Amino acid sequence: MPVPTALTFRGGRLLERLPRWPDHEFAASDYRHGNGTLRLRIVCVEWEIAIVRDGSTWLATDAIEIDSAGNLVGRRQIFIRAERLPAPLARKRPRLRADKTASAGVTP
Repeated sequence: MPVPTALTFRGGRLLERLPRWPDHEFAASDYRHGNGTLRLRIVCVEWEIAIVRDGSTWLATDAIEIDSAGNLVGRRQIFIRAERLPAPLARKRPRLRADKTASAGVTP
């Protein structure tokens, strides 16, 4: 199942894609209508779809459920407590390098 990822460039080359969020375990109190611990790989967070209940903000997420053996179970849409969402991996933006001769005002 493909996982959306951030593009990474090193030395002008496109590197292998990495998952945007690592796998994370959520307690039953951290997701809506849950029963027991749930291990998920977050695919997408719908920042526009937020519910405020019991003094907490819950965000709609699209995730892949992973069983205890590490096998993919399937895709789920679930509300997760906003403060329990893991921080996504940092995106590396490619640095655009200006041509040294152009910046020095030298014409070829």
